[in-house]
Amino acid sequence: HKTQHHHQKTKLYMGWLDNFLPKQPYDEEESSKKRQEQYPEQYPATYELSTIKVESDDAIVQTILRPLLLGTQLQSRALKNVYDADIHGWNAQSFHDKVDGCGASIVLGTVVTLKGDDVTYYVGGYNPKGWASYGGARPSVAAFLFYSSSSGSLQKLQKVGGGGLAISKDDPNYGISFGPDGLVISFVQENKRLATSKLGTYYERGPDHFSSLFDAIGGSKGGGVVELDGLKVYTGVYENGEDIPYSGAVLDMTSG
Repeated sequence: HKTQHHHQKTKLYMGWLDNFLPKQPYDEEESSKKRQEQYPEQYPATYELSTIKVESDDAIVQTILRPLLLGTQLQSRALKNVYDADIHGWNAQSFHDKVDGCGASIVLGTVVTLKGDDVTYYVGGYNPKGWASYGGARPSVAAFLFYSSSSGSLQKLQKVGGGGLAISKDDPNYGISFGPDGLVISFVQENKRLATSKLGTYYERGPDHFSSLFDAIGGSKGGGVVELDGLKVYTGVYENGEDIPYSGAVLDMTSG
């Protein structure tokens, strides 16, 4: 009886253990892929462009913004333009008044060059943690910058060196800062439309090895400074009572 009881116990124990043991050989690549699909924003941005269509998208969202949002929390969510500097004002107060508490946001700057034909260039960035005017930084390894080339193709630039300082300054008296230097539209300079950019420290230089986000735009002052013709911020559309991720304070742990 003792032996039988012992066998039963062993069987029970093994059965219990089975729940924790993988049923098939563990495939690290497959597992990592699944994890990435489940928690996309714990990983750097993908370079792949999205083909997802959302019915409410206007032309700008459909052609410029939606393709950039693959693997983000906004990839299939309707977007709304919450801030337009030409309408609401080129200043930090108006900016924060419109964007704070709206969660993940995508910034779209436009520069029109006057080289024979007008060419509109797009520059900007994705901020997964949004703004809230709490001071301090908003870290995220999934933040990215982007630019369009003269041919209109879009290029994303990943955050480098972990998630720290993805948004380096969430201050009510300050504008936009993707890293301390990646893309800064501070609104504190005399010319409120000035944007500065230096790549390589907080955001990568990308396949074109640009030193600035504006290198694709001919005639930018000294490479790293441009005057923006337009600036808009888009956020997700949420139902009444729906939880907006990262609409308040965020933990600032440098890994992001």
